[in-house]
Amino acid sequence: MKHTHFSLSPLALSLALAISTGALAQTNQDNSLNTVVITGKADSLTQSSIETAKDSVKAIPGGASIVDLNQVREGRQSTWSDSLGLAPGVFIQDRFGSEEARISIRGSALSRTYHSFGTKVMQDGVPINYADGFFDMQTVDPNASRYVEVLRGPNATTYGATTLGGAINFVAPTGYSSPGSLVRAEVGSFGYNKVFGATSGVAKAEASSGNVWDYYVAGSQTQQNGFRDHADMENQKILGNFGVKVSKDIESRFYVAAVRSRTQLPGYLTKDELAADSSIASSQTTNSGTVYPFRVEANRRRDVDAQRVANKTSVRDGNTIYEFAAYAMNYSLWHPIDAIVEQNAKTLGGHLKVTRLLDQHQISVAYLPSTGSTQGTSKPSNNQGAATGAATSRYDQQSKNDSFFIEDKYKSSDRTTWTAALQYDRANRKVSDTILASNNYDYTFSQWSPRVGVTHDLSAAQQVFASISRNFEAPIFGTAGTLNQAFKPQAGTTFEVGTRGEAQQGAHRLGWDVTYYRANLQNEFLTACSNANCTTSTTTNVPKTMHQGLELGVSHVFDKAVDTRMALLYSDFRFVDNPTMANNVLPGFPPVIVRGEVLYRFGAEVSGKPRTYVGPKFEWVPRKAPMDYANTVYNDSYAILGFKAGQAIDKKWSWFLDARNLTGKKYAATTNIAANYTTVPGDGRRYYPGDGRSVYVGVEAKFD
Repeated sequence: MKHTHFSLSPLALSLALAISTGALAQTNQDNSLNTVVITGKADSLTQSSIETAKDSVKAIPGGASIVDLNQVREGRQSTWSDSLGLAPGVFIQDRFGSEEARISIRGSALSRTYHSFGTKVMQDGVPINYADGFFDMQTVDPNASRYVEVLRGPNATTYGATTLGGAINFVAPTGYSSPGSLVRAEVGSFGYNKVFGATSGVAKAEASSGNVWDYYVAGSQTQQNGFRDHADMENQKILGNFGVKVSKDIESRFYVAAVRSRTQLPGYLTKDELAADSSIASSQTTNSGTVYPFRVEANRRRDVDAQRVANKTSVRDGNTIYEFAAYAMNYSLWHPIDAIVEQNAKTLGGHLKVTRLLDQHQISVAYLPSTGSTQGTSKPSNNQGAATGAATSRYDQQSKNDSFFIEDKYKSSDRTTWTAALQYDRANRKVSDTILASNNYDYTFSQWSPRVGVTHDLSAAQQVFASISRNFEAPIFGTAGTLNQAFKPQAGTTFEVGTRGEAQQGAHRLGWDVTYYRANLQNEFLTACSNANCTTSTTTNVPKTMHQGLELGVSHVFDKAVDTRMALLYSDFRFVDNPTMANNVLPGFPPVIVRGEVLYRFGAEVSGKPRTYVGPKFEWVPRKAPMDYANTVYNDSYAILGFKAGQAIDKKWSWFLDARNLTGKKYAATTNIAANYTTVPGDGRRYYPGDGRSVYVGVEAKFD
């Protein structure tokens, strides 16, 4: 395996040095940037508190929000859908009740119905994406997070992300923000059970050095049999961060994580199977008419082991903060599908970021390199989960990325802040296959991506914003190849306007987050099945497409008693003047999806809220969604109803009940995608059922 050595470019070093040593006279003008946040909470330089994160969002001229996971913990907290289902602008659907979900922001990875790309995903600001951009959801534990940053589209520039989907950052507590211990247990339908525990605290200063240490360590064990046959899941996760504060201006934090995940894959169903019994696993009808349960017999599954270590160090020198980060990930995969796929991947990366407050300006410069290597083999399968012969492919996939950005936030008045940014990305993707030389390639992609935006405060609690930005995304492995014709990077321009804020009148308190966006894309990656069971697929660059939509999040509390939260996502994605598909709707996304809950809270208050809550929750897809480029087949609309109840017995103990799909609705949560299903032979196994009627209960205990 080749080893890649990082070196900071002269341009990056020069600009960082210029900012850190430059001097501008400070003034007492009212429009100085004394309200712009450039540090973490006072007790931690490396890990922002949720209050600081919420303040930082106000400086972003576009769609961005913070998900408070304390609200999520009032119900089951197992999957990404549990944590992000009510986040504005996030489309997420469980595929079969496991942690693997279908996720998309603004149509990122639009036709990818498994795993994902197009969004930078992080744990504590450290990427979990492999160097080519792909990510596995199993490698994150939402339980071990205090909040989630969701920075949609180009609003993730601060993390060096210019992809269509932006960035999602799961942020764990520290010993400062959440001292003490927590134990949580959840059980429920389909053999589901989960145990989670965490402990954290701050050690006293060392007598010899004065260093102050803090720690947060969490672990979980999850099992389920699944709503469907052949949908067992089992995983164990350990995550921790350990900080040392050398002084009030120097802090270093170390991160460790290890994941073991074992997941069976039940496959897709036909529409008739979905209606008759959506709990079965996918089967296959042979030429003789025999039904062969190949998903079960072939032991289709995805088993992942991953380890991650990282360090982030922050140094504050007056009005300047230097942040250094480095990370390493190891990942292994055993994946029996139509072939036996085995992979081992290693990813290295980091960043150097300098942020300085200069009167009305907050200037940030960063350099973010990453590199990765994946060795893999593919062997023929006997359809019983075992190889039947020698490898048909043995490959080495190499990725290398260099990103550099500079950003200036200029406060032109008490209420108005302008943002200007420029990012340069260079990405290399190289494959060497010792068996299939026709699969070999070596591509390099690059782009400059400018961004301009403005936020204007209507009041201390309300603001409007607008921005225009360029997007850039290099292909992941599996979308760039000799047979898959996605040779070009996906690029585009995104326009967005919106408003966010809070208002209170009498006993009513209203909160909102509303963004309209339009992205004009070139060379979008679209993947289509080549046969009925989608055992083969082709990814192509589509010359021109358009994504536009409305991202809406609303909360309303009346007299602390009636607590309503809702997220509405309207999406209009289309081909643009395509010679074959004209202006057809792009498949894979419902035009409208609405999620919400209405809780009635009563009883004595605990931590500022009435202790007991009860009420309905719902998910509604009112319009059918196309499943192919030609718009010949559609996934039906649906509505599902749930119910939630719980109580904070005191500041230590709490419990919840979370009931889902009370009517037992049979529906497809997601589907496969094809170019034209009328021309695809076979029996049409295209539908991934949503879970049936289920109930989950849990208890949580906190200890000082």
